Amino acid sequence: MAVLRRWPIWFLLAGALLAAATASAVSSVPTTGASALAFAVKITVPQGVFGTPDVSAPPDATPPSQSYSYPDDGSIVKIDSISANVTTTSSGIATATATATLNGIQLFGGELSIQQLIASATAEASATQANGDTFQTSVSGATFQGQPLAISPNGRIPLGDWGYMQTLVQTVGAGDPGTKGYQESLRVLDIHVNTDHGGLPAGSEIIIGSAEARAQASIETETVTIPTGGPQPEKSKPQKPSKTKTTTTTKTTTTNPNNAPGVVKRPPDLQLRLTAKGYVFPVYGQAWFSDSFGAPRADTVWHHGIDIFAPMGTPVLAVGEGTVYSVGWNNLGGNRLWLRDMKGNEYYYAHLSAYSPLAVNGTRVKAGDVLGFVGNTGDAITTPPHLHFETHPASLLPLGYDGSAVDGYRWLVGLQHLKDVSFPAGTGAWARQLAKHASTQQAGAVLLHATDISALPRLDESALKSLLQATSASTAPLMNRG
Repeated sequence: MAVLRRWPIWFLLAGALLAAATASAVSSVPTTGASALAFAVKITVPQGVFGTPDVSAPPDATPPSQSYSYPDDGSIVKIDSISANVTTTSSGIATATATATLNGIQLFGGELSIQQLIASATAEASATQANGDTFQTSVSGATFQGQPLAISPNGRIPLGDWGYMQTLVQTVGAGDPGTKGYQESLRVLDIHVNTDHGGLPAGSEIIIGSAEARAQASIETETVTIPTGGPQPEKSKPQKPSKTKTTTTTKTTTTNPNNAPGVVKRPPDLQLRLTAKGYVFPVYGQAWFSDSFGAPRADTVWHHGIDIFAPMGTPVLAVGEGTVYSVGWNNLGGNRLWLRDMKGNEYYYAHLSAYSPLAVNGTRVKAGDVLGFVGNTGDAITTPPHLHFETHPASLLPLGYDGSAVDGYRWLVGLQHLKDVSFPAGTGAWARQLAKHASTQQAGAVLLHATDISALPRLDESALKSLLQATSASTAPLMNRG
């Protein structure tokens, strides 16, 4: 992986600014922009992820209305009509609107029924303010086994003895650092199948109606002129006008969510020239993901990676040839590990449900080797199973954890998805190897690795002390760290 030339230029410019006596720190601001996304149905089963296509903007899109059935006979999901509309504007005020409308929804042969569902999200941002809403969202005629259902924000409804349904699950976020921004996303109905039911295996998930809108705008700037010429000579006769040099600086507001001290702001507008040669997608089979890098997070201030959603237990793969290290547990990442490839780039894998025998510190692996399995351990316990995946280029590692994390979304899109994987030895050998290493994998020992500070938004003495106290009395079992 190589960094585009703009980063070295930025780095040298920063050094020059610090050296100049009259200069002040200047950070570029991301440009105004907006995006919108909507989909009607997303079904996650062990075989993969199915459903209707995502509809995204820009450009604006309004695909033709259609019906939908899964499987073909509609025994699990049947929808009479689906329509979607996504629009964005980015000139002046950035706006985004996403809407999905579903009519005549039947699940499991009518056991769960909805007359109409509208998923809607909007976002708007200018240089001075940003906001959004989901006010147009509605659910009408919802019944379960013939009984009416009350749909409430962030609600949870039991579905017999086989599962439950989350309702109107809303997520609100801000824009990128250095902008006024707003992000509004909504899952109207999120159905979880706990035991085999109606043709779906346990662990399946059905999302009905989703909309996401994001808008951000460059913050206002103020130009200040600083004279750098010397004083005028005190002479009685007229003097030639002094040539006064001026330095124009742009004063911006530095974004530091939660006013967290010591949090390193990532270089603005940093992009990478990433190659797909020699690398594979880190999750086997079908998976879905979006660019959530940089989104606000309560624990780490901003999202340092990409969340790749896939069924529980889906194999997680080494993206490239390299060495595994820092295998173990932390409260945020759950079962997690790091991989350092042959070029020195580092990748962080989190929320694994379990490890493979290759997940041992110092193990050399090849691209496509199975390192573990998708899960929701750590602080992801309330979310659908997914892999939290981070990209840290070797050239940025001196900037620390916050400064070296980059947006790997475009790179991930271009990576090869493996259609077949092999597992080392057999499952019996796995168990023996796991038992052998369980007593030697000390999570507390590897948490202090210089490049593994992902458990904390910043490093300080009190944070390290509390972390050591929490882990000193336990080891790090390698399987199913709930």
